[in-house]
Amino acid sequence: MTSLRLEKPYEKYAWILLFLAGVPTLLGALPHLLGIDPDPAPEETIIGMTLSELKASNPRFFDFYVFYTRLLGVFFLGFALPVIAISVTGYRRGEKWAWYAFWYLPAWFMVNAAVLLTTGRSPSFPAVLTFILSLLGLLLPYRKFFPKKQPQR
Repeated sequence: MTSLRLEKPYEKYAWILLFLAGVPTLLGALPHLLGIDPDPAPEETIIGMTLSELKASNPRFFDFYVFYTRLLGVFFLGFALPVIAISVTGYRRGEKWAWYAFWYLPAWFMVNAAVLLTTGRSPSFPAVLTFILSLLGLLLPYRKFFPKKQPQR
């Protein structure tokens, strides 16, 4: 005889934290898709000039930069939409594959932070928020995904 385990509210609603982890990335994708870089400082530091100076001195390379920015928006969109979709489906239902798959989020943050630190920058607030929300969303419902085994009688 097995007894049904009653979910605690923080286990039942942890999927919302992962859903919210995808939202900043989705919102960040929008300006990039339009070819607008909301924070061009890292690129300006690397190339040693402002974007307006780059546009004036090398319009073709500036066009490539805008292409890259739009491509980054596609990446952000391709990252955010599955996070949002999986959080409201498989993760919400307590499917283990979704729990394992979502460990990609904190791993992504750590790699993102390491790359940024090599350029002398620190992670953005949305990236830190994604990290915190994903860790909470993964750790709080741990018993939902891996309940304790009941002793056999």
